[in-house]
Amino acid sequence: MAVDFNTVADRIFDQLKGFGFSIKMFEGGGKPTLNAEQARFFYSMDEKFTVEINEDDNVIVIKYGDNVDPAKMDKLQKTIRNGIAKKFIMGVDLRPYTGRDIEPKDVENMVKVQESLGPVAGSVKTSYQQTDGAKLIIRHSKPVNEEVRGSRSRNIHALFIENAQGERFRYPHIHLAAARAMTQHVAEGGTPYDEVGQKIISLSEERGQLLQVARYIKSNGLQEQANDVQFAVGQRLSDIKGLLSGRFNSARVMEDKHELDETNLEALQEKLTKNVFDESIGSMLPKLNGYVKEYQAKMEAAQAFEQLKQQVEESTTIPVSAIPDLGLASMVVYESPTVNTTELINMVLPVLEDETMKQTLDNVSQHVAEGRLDPMAVENLTRSIIGKCSRQATNEDSRFEVGAMFESALRKFSVEEILK
Repeated sequence: MAVDFNTVADRIFDQLKGFGFSIKMFEGGGKPTLNAEQARFFYSMDEKFTVEINEDDNVIVIKYGDNVDPAKMDKLQKTIRNGIAKKFIMGVDLRPYTGRDIEPKDVENMVKVQESLGPVAGSVKTSYQQTDGAKLIIRHSKPVNEEVRGSRSRNIHALFIENAQGERFRYPHIHLAAARAMTQHVAEGGTPYDEVGQKIISLSEERGQLLQVARYIKSNGLQEQANDVQFAVGQRLSDIKGLLSGRFNSARVMEDKHELDETNLEALQEKLTKNVFDESIGSMLPKLNGYVKEYQAKMEAAQAFEQLKQQVEESTTIPVSAIPDLGLASMVVYESPTVNTTELINMVLPVLEDETMKQTLDNVSQHVAEGRLDPMAVENLTRSIIGKCSRQATNEDSRFEVGAMFESALRKFSVEEILK
């Protein structure tokens, strides 16, 4: 179901005014507005905090500076979460704005950063990409040829991010997407040294290590015996690219967490050995092991989903002991699509009579809860199951029907007529 962001904006405005804050509003493109429904960015002029509706990521972002009471912001985010976000199935992200208060100029920068960075321009040796509040400087090892498309993204030998105060930071890796993400982070008031900045740098470092592993597998002809490792590396590289490309989302980046797996590393090392194992990739083994197992789990999840889909498609009717009450489900608002889907499945599982389908659905539910399957796709499939549900008649039903027929027949006659 599409979110009505105009209604969300109107309700956020009502909540902020209810707290007594003096509010200035902006449309998504940065233009000031007096129409609450058109606003996507709210700035409290007295308390110096912001509330942003991020339509792309379906999240409400609250940012506050150093001199704002964190307890007050926590109360605000709980009010918005419980009163608005849960109803519209949106996330809420509360972020401190590091180092100082949020001033009107910072707000203008934040609104403009939503449109990401501007076009790349510059000289034959240096390119620039800019937004209000930060600038990306790209130094080239060869002269830029303006007639060649994409030439300002090639032959890079150094990357620098410059903030609004003119302070310059050299990005430690030749990784343009990450440098662009860092530029947007700095434009929003962040620094390369805060938690988000360090996370961006760590993703670049990890990308370099993964590319090394990918080259190692290819150059040693290990594609067949290390097939699952190769796919897992490719998937993780794709994930990193998605996290850092386009409009930067610090909340999504900080949610990216992967655990090391130290179990059975010998088997993984054997897959990555032709004659002698290259110790230069040895430090990556626990991380690779985790990625491989995660990749295998995702493959198992996809197979379970396809198996359930096939079972549903091949069933004309699906026997149940009772028809699930969808009306009851629609009355409850859950905190996320994942919880919504798992709760819907929990309504169906107890009444399913088909044990094979029941087991498959339970398996799918676990994969949804662990984030390996799209909750909306699984919800749609679960609703297809409900649509085919058919309640089987029982002996108790038969006794009830006979009793009802007898009672109905008795009503047609008086006591005198029955006793004749």
